[in-house]
Amino acid sequence: MAVLAGTDFFTVEVLTWRGLATYYVLFFIHLESLRVTLAGLTKHPTSEWMLQIARNATDESSGFLRGQRYLLHDHDTKFCAAFLDVLRSSGIRPLALPPKSPNLNAFAERWVCSIRRECLSKLILFGEASLRLALNEYIAHHKYAS
Repeated sequence: MAVLAGTDFFTVEVLTWRGLATYYVLFFIHLESLRVTLAGLTKHPTSEWMLQIARNATDESSGFLRGQRYLLHDHDTKFCAAFLDVLRSSGIRPLALPPKSPNLNAFAERWVCSIRRECLSKLILFGEASLRLALNEYIAHHKYAS
C-alpha cells in the first residue's frame, strides 16, 4: 500500500455571472495514509492541462507521486497518452482498472462520496475561487480527521 496511489475526476456545478459552469476536479489519494492532494480543477480538461498535471505530480522535489510505483485510474479518456507517458518516464506504472469496477479504486470513490455529501452539497459555490477554497478546506480537515 505504501507505493500505491489512486486518482479520479469528479464534477462540480458552480454559479458564475454567466450561469452554471461545470468544473472537473482531479485528485490523488495515497492509499496507505489516505492523504488526498488536489491535483487541479478546470472547466476544460485538455491533454495539455493533463500533461502539466502529470509533470507537477511527478516533480522530484514536490510532486505528490514521488515514491509511488503504481497509480490506479479508470478508463476515462482524460487520462491521455501524454499523461501516462510522463508517469511511466518517472517510474510510475499506471494501472487502468476494468470498466464498471469502482470497488477496485474504492478509497478514491469513497472520498468523492464524502466530499460531496459532507461539503459540496451544503454550499452554494460562486466561482472557481470559492470552489478551490471549499476543496482545500475539506482536504485540510480530512487530513486531520482520518
